[in-house]
Amino acid sequence: MFWPFLEIDGALSYCPLADFGAQDVREGRDVYAKAVVAQPLTGHLALRNAARALGRIVVMERGECDFVTKVLHAQAAGAVAVIVANTRSDGPGAAFVMDAGSRQSAAARVRIPAVMVSPDKAAVVFEQIRASDLDQRECALTIRFLGAQAATQVMEQIERTARETQRRECERQWQLAAELRLSEAAQHLRSRLPACSSAASTSTVSTPSKPSVERSDDEADDDATSSFSGDNNSCSESACSVADSRRASVRDAVTNHWCPMTTALLIMDVQHYFALHKNDRCLAPLARGVKRGRYAHIHSVMVPTIQDVLLASRASEGVEIVYSVVESATRDGRDRSRAHKHAGLHVAKGGFGAQILPCVAPTENDIVIPRTGVNVFESTNLDFTLRNLGVSHVVVLGISTLTSLQVCVQSALDKGYQVTVVREGVTLEPDVCVAEWLDGVERIGCQVLSATAFVRALQAFAYPELEQDDAAMFQC
Repeated sequence: MFWPFLEIDGALSYCPLADFGAQDVREGRDVYAKAVVAQPLTGHLALRNAARALGRIVVMERGECDFVTKVLHAQAAGAVAVIVANTRSDGPGAAFVMDAGSRQSAAARVRIPAVMVSPDKAAVVFEQIRASDLDQRECALTIRFLGAQAATQVMEQIERTARETQRRECERQWQLAAELRLSEAAQHLRSRLPACSSAASTSTVSTPSKPSVERSDDEADDDATSSFSGDNNSCSESACSVADSRRASVRDAVTNHWCPMTTALLIMDVQHYFALHKNDRCLAPLARGVKRGRYAHIHSVMVPTIQDVLLASRASEGVEIVYSVVESATRDGRDRSRAHKHAGLHVAKGGFGAQILPCVAPTENDIVIPRTGVNVFESTNLDFTLRNLGVSHVVVLGISTLTSLQVCVQSALDKGYQVTVVREGVTLEPDVCVAEWLDGVERIGCQVLSATAFVRALQAFAYPELEQDDAAMFQC
């Protein structure tokens, strides 16, 4: 028993042998000869290039007549073997055993072997023959007949090569898709720059010149805010972001110096368990309206903000993306901390509740850290991971569960990290006043920025020439 393989570019490709002819074929008796393309290409008529076919392997296409007729025409021209190219749309790897059909009596006259190659391999064969003709040289092919053991090893190698090729193609497609997303994100960010730059220049022109004197922080805050006095609802988002930046530049001139290469986004608990209104186990008993307001804020304010910040961060080189989710290491949750057990908080390992919302889902290169405790720094290896990444600046967003967000900010500050909270990107417990908490953490060294101000800060690194006056406080 033997199996035929066509050797192309040093690699063997399985090509089914016809069930007729091949009377003298044996295991190990390979057919090596120069190749020629049949004329006509389908071989349904006597070959017009019979003189060139003598002693050669004739390559022809499928169609126009039965397989026996094709092979008989090639045999009559003196060919030593026939390769039939399956050029039909049966799939790139489609090749099958050719049978005699109703021409059994005619098939008995066939002595030479005939094999079929798949469309992708046929394209390679035709291209090699065409290139040889252009270079005025001969193209030689080898049809090898292997025994069972050797054929098995070759088939396994072919399968491994196919899997590796498929894996590389998937990686290439993923890389192209990622580059496309980054390109779109960069274009999206650039589209915002003219408006931001215009707002900044307008604010600068409208401010009257004053003598250069030292002012207190409160006076600087009043001056920065006074340019937007009157109807605050009429000022644009970009103009408000300029006010945020100028206030931050005075208040945080000493402590808040960062750059994207040492920055990490830390997105807390933005998962189905806490973001879907069907599961309120993490909340204290509240009125229905309060619950609805919380989930409305999550989906209409917080999630879009995180999407914008993620878009800007992925487009900015160097920003690490880290997610933390509440997820038990066991299905029954016996590994949970005492605080989670006392609160009845259990997110099963690999369950739906542990999945991050698809609209802000991580990529395969982002970091996801599960935990079963309140303090993400104490209950996980987050601190170890951030320091290995060279991160010194943590930007916090997400949902607070049992005060997890507040504890995270406090622990990060205690461990020496520079911390930024994106104002619209957090959702706290319903009984916590967000404005008061933000004021409190700002007093102990945390930077509080709007999403627009943070995005503009990232843009200032990528395009410093567009916002030179506002980029000074963000330089490394």
